[in-house]
Amino acid sequence: MIKKIAQIIPLIRLKRDLNYFNYNIPQEFQNQIKIGQIVEIPFRNKIIKGVVLNLSEKSETKNLELKSIHKIIDPLPFLFDWQLKLISDLANYYFVSMSVIVKMMIPEIPQKARLSQNKFLQDFDFLNIPGAAIDVDQYYGVSKPVLLEYSNFEDKIKIYLGLIEKVLKQKKQILIIVPVLADIKKIYQYLGDYQNEISVFLNDLPKNRYWFEWLKIKKGQAKIIIGTRSAIFAPFKNLDLIIIDEEDNENHKQEEPNPRYNVKTVALKLSHLLKSKVIFTALTPSLTALNNAEKKEWQYFEIGKLEAIPQISIIDRQLEFKKGNYSIFSQELLAKMELALKDKKQIFIFLNRKGLATLITCRDCGYVGACPNCKLPLTYHASKELICHHCGYKQDLFLFCPKCQSPNIKITGSGTEKVELETKNLFPQAKVIKIDITTPFKEELKNIDIIIGTQFAFEQIDWQKINLIGVVNADTLFYLPDYRSLEKTFNLLNKLALFLNDTKKELLVQTFSPDNYVFKAFKNLGLKLFYKNEMEERKILNYPPYCRLIKLIYQSIEFNGGQSEVNKVYKFLKATIKNDKIIINPPILTYTQQVRGRFRWLIVLKILDKNISLDFLKNLPEDVIIDPEPESLL
Repeated sequence: MIKKIAQIIPLIRLKRDLNYFNYNIPQEFQNQIKIGQIVEIPFRNKIIKGVVLNLSEKSETKNLELKSIHKIIDPLPFLFDWQLKLISDLANYYFVSMSVIVKMMIPEIPQKARLSQNKFLQDFDFLNIPGAAIDVDQYYGVSKPVLLEYSNFEDKIKIYLGLIEKVLKQKKQILIIVPVLADIKKIYQYLGDYQNEISVFLNDLPKNRYWFEWLKIKKGQAKIIIGTRSAIFAPFKNLDLIIIDEEDNENHKQEEPNPRYNVKTVALKLSHLLKSKVIFTALTPSLTALNNAEKKEWQYFEIGKLEAIPQISIIDRQLEFKKGNYSIFSQELLAKMELALKDKKQIFIFLNRKGLATLITCRDCGYVGACPNCKLPLTYHASKELICHHCGYKQDLFLFCPKCQSPNIKITGSGTEKVELETKNLFPQAKVIKIDITTPFKEELKNIDIIIGTQFAFEQIDWQKINLIGVVNADTLFYLPDYRSLEKTFNLLNKLALFLNDTKKELLVQTFSPDNYVFKAFKNLGLKLFYKNEMEERKILNYPPYCRLIKLIYQSIEFNGGQSEVNKVYKFLKATIKNDKIIINPPILTYTQQVRGRFRWLIVLKILDKNISLDFLKNLPEDVIIDPEPESLL
C-alpha cells in the first residue's frame, strides 16, 4: 500500500502533550520519503524543519484537511531507527514532548563547510601511563551493567585503556561520559595512540565543529567518543560500550531546562536498544549503584585497595563552645595548622559550596532543630518559621532549647569569605588564597600556605603537596534538608581522605554531631557500615531506592497568586490519586525560594510501586515542571 501520510515531529519545543503532526506526502515524494529524514513543513504560518517519525496509509485525524510536506532536506535518513525509539521512550519517561528530545539529537546544519579548530584540546601534551596494563576481560565480558569502585586514578585509566583496546579490536565504538569538562583532559592526555579515532563531543563546540564531530560519529570514523552528559545523544553507528565516569557525581543529572534527564538512566535505555555494555565507575559509589549491585542487577568489582589512610580526627564543636572557643577553628585544628606552617607544609581548609546553609543549634547541649516526621533539619525562613523541605512541617523559631531549655540558641553558617578573613587574622604571615566558583584562581599554588576552598578548588589542587585538610563545618553538608545529604557528606569526606592517601597526613573534621553514624563510619572509611545505616533510614522514610521520586515545580513572579495556583495542583493530585502506593507531600517553597526573580514551590511524590502508571501527570498544567528522578529536593 502507498504511504500517504507522514507523522512528523516539528523541530521546535512543544507542550508535553504534543508529539507529532500528520502531513500529506505529495505525489512527487511518494518514492523518496523515509522514516528518520529531515523535511520542511508549514507550521503555524512558518516553514520549519521536522523529522519523519512514521509513515501510514491514512490520517489518525479524520475529516481534517492536512497540510503537505514542502521539501525533503536530505534523501538519507538523518536519524537511525534506534534514535527514534529512544526519543519515544525518553519523552514518555521524562514527561516532555518528543520535539524536546529530538532537538538534543539534531545538530544545526552549517551553511558553509569551514571547519574551526577544537580550542579545548590545543597545545596538548600526551602522557604514558606508568606500570603494567590491567586485564579487563572480567569487566568487558559481563552481560549486565558493571559497577567498578577504584581507589586510585592510575588503575582507572589502565582499565579504560584496556577497554578501549578491546572495543577497537571489534571495530566498534566506545563512549566515555565524564561529569565536567576538566575531566575530559584527564582522560584524553593518555590517548595519544588513538588521536585520529577520537571525537570530543560537546554541546558548546562551535557550530561547524559540532557538525563535523556529529558526522564523524555517525559514519563510524570516530571510535572513541568523550564528552559530558549531552554526548549520550550522539548518532552512534556501532556502539559497543558506554562508560559513565564518576557515576555518583550530580552533574550527570540535567537540572534545567527540560528534559531533566539523568545520563545514567539514558545510558541503560540506550544499552538495551543497541545491545551495548555499560560500565559505571566511581571513587565513592552512590548508594543507588551499591543497592543495584547488592540486588545482583549490576555486577560489582573493587579495583585495588587503598594503600594508606590518613590520620582522621572528628572534632566536637560543642566541646569547643563549652571551652569558650567560638572561633571557626577548633583548638586542635589551630594547633595542627600552626605546626604545618612551621614545617612549610601546605594546608587546605574545606567548606561545602552551600556554605551559607543555616543550622538552628543549642550551644549548650548541641541540639539541632529537626523535623519530627522526617528527622531532617528544619530550615530557617525570614518569616521566623522553621520549615521542613520534605513534608512541609512548620514550627515557630524556638527561643529556648527544646532539649535542655537553654536560651543559648545559635543560627550558624560560615561562607568562604568569613573563613578567609578569620584565617588571615589568625595567621597574618601566611600566604592565603580563596578558591570557589565566584573567585577562581588560575595561578601556581605551590607557594601558597593555606588554600581555602569549596569543591570547585579540587581540580586545581596538587594533592601531593597538601599535608593537612581541615573541614570547617561538616554540618553544612550534613544538615542540608535533602534526603541525599548524608550520602553526599560521607562520599565527599571519603574523597578528601582518598586524595591524601598517606598515613603521615591528617584530616580534621569539625561537627556538632560527632556521634552520627556518618562520622562513625567515616572514621574508619567504613562504607558497609554507612550503607547499612543509611539504607535502614531510607526504608523507614520511603526514599530511593525504596521508591521512585517525582518532583513537581511551580514558579511564579507573584507570591500569593503562585501559592494559590500550586495549592490547586495539590488538590487536583489528591482528588485524582486514590492509590495508597503513592505518597503526596503538600507544596512548600524550595530551599532557595526564588530563582531568577520567580518564587518556586515543589510538590514531592513518592511512588512506592514502580509499576504504577503515572499517566495522570500528563494532565497537569503545562507550567508545572515535572522532574521524574531529582538528584535533590532542595
